[in-house]
Amino acid sequence: MKYDFHIIVIGAGSAGLTVASGASGLGAKVALIENHKMGGDCLNYGCVPSKAFLRTAHLAKDISNSSEFALDAKLGEVNLKKVMQRVKSVIAEIEPHDSKERFEGLGVKVFMGEPEVIDNHTVKINDQLMTGKKLVFATGSTARVPAIPGLENVDYLTNQTIFDLENLPEHLVIIGGGPIGLELGQGFRHLGSKVTIIDQNDHLFPKDDPEVWDVMKQVFAKDGVDLCLECKVKSISGKENQKSVTVEMNGAEKVISGDALLVSAGRIPNSEHLNLGKLGVETDKRGFIITNKKMRTSVSNIFAAGDVTGPFQFTHMAGYQAGKIVPNAILGFGGKSSYTMIPWTTYTKPEVAHIGYTQPWAEQLGIYQESMTFPLEEIDRAKADNDRDGFLKLILGKKGKIIGATLVGEKAGEMIPVASLAIAKGLKASTFASFIFSYPTQAEIFQRISFNYLKRSFKDWMKELIKNIFL
Repeated sequence: MKYDFHIIVIGAGSAGLTVASGASGLGAKVALIENHKMGGDCLNYGCVPSKAFLRTAHLAKDISNSSEFALDAKLGEVNLKKVMQRVKSVIAEIEPHDSKERFEGLGVKVFMGEPEVIDNHTVKINDQLMTGKKLVFATGSTARVPAIPGLENVDYLTNQTIFDLENLPEHLVIIGGGPIGLELGQGFRHLGSKVTIIDQNDHLFPKDDPEVWDVMKQVFAKDGVDLCLECKVKSISGKENQKSVTVEMNGAEKVISGDALLVSAGRIPNSEHLNLGKLGVETDKRGFIITNKKMRTSVSNIFAAGDVTGPFQFTHMAGYQAGKIVPNAILGFGGKSSYTMIPWTTYTKPEVAHIGYTQPWAEQLGIYQESMTFPLEEIDRAKADNDRDGFLKLILGKKGKIIGATLVGEKAGEMIPVASLAIAKGLKASTFASFIFSYPTQAEIFQRISFNYLKRSFKDWMKELIKNIFL
């Protein structure tokens, strides 16, 4: 059978754009379908706007704390409309890179509209039928709106609408203490809002090493962010400028009221128009598409990547998965995905960054040997920057090889690739001792932890031997 396209890609977020450009670059005839905005959630509602917003918010925090740097600056009234205008200007600056015009210039046929998947080779778009030898589902995810009594009667925000705010909330109440809730909650607090974060867990950062929460709960307390943990949301009520959340805490009910409500209770896959059941594409119990290591679904000619597959909802993970699809779908062979080398960063202040195995994960798999931790406050540059809240933790496997790392600090996201390279190359904890780091930099923390590792591994009998032979 002759198909209209070699590949039809549904979804123009990070995964879809990567597949479309990569496949087209190999000479494939590619159709790319997007039903909303090119660039997907990351460009329009996620990574880009949130980081632009947080840059302003964290600067506001530094201004408020200017006395710590021997200055007497004061933060004036925050004009949130101007802040959000800057956010939108950053989106607009990056937008052309993900635009329809650019991808059509790369040889990709771009269609805007709501697709309907007819079968595993046929897609309907704007009353037009098209066929593809391979299909790629890269439709992303959207905010999960939990079934809370009364929520449907209240105006609430999600990550898709919060950047449209023009007035700074007096009290922002957030349901969900995941990365989005923590980042935006702390950001609005730094701009002057009162913030309460509600979560049913007894601690936050559950996917990170336990030491992270020990540090960050003190940070949030110092910032004045109210945390309602082990709180089960029972109901929500209110009017336009007043939202009241009734929670159950320690067996008693409590009402938390604010003028703005952000729902940040996880993500659900955008798969309602993919006809997965009819196609026979398997999903997990939450509806995320199941793939093998080559990103192939249970239907042999259909692949999937990005948030719609579920396990790690990061833009860089979407790009990584898409990179596995291109050779496997076009050439019939290619690399397999591996999730043991996934970096992630929560962009709070300080940042929390991680790569590889956490200690609990490594212990569960039986590959954990030991760990080492070094406090950031002992690094000279951290003292100069007054960036004292944080640490570096290395997870070590056999023969002292680094298999995981957690880094907390203002520059953690920028520094964690040092550990990524070490893990990828199978380096040991002693490796950084021979590195030359510029002084003063916070990255010296890697060298200092290596020195400690060498000191600890240097036994008393070794010292005695050197003393008797060489001294």
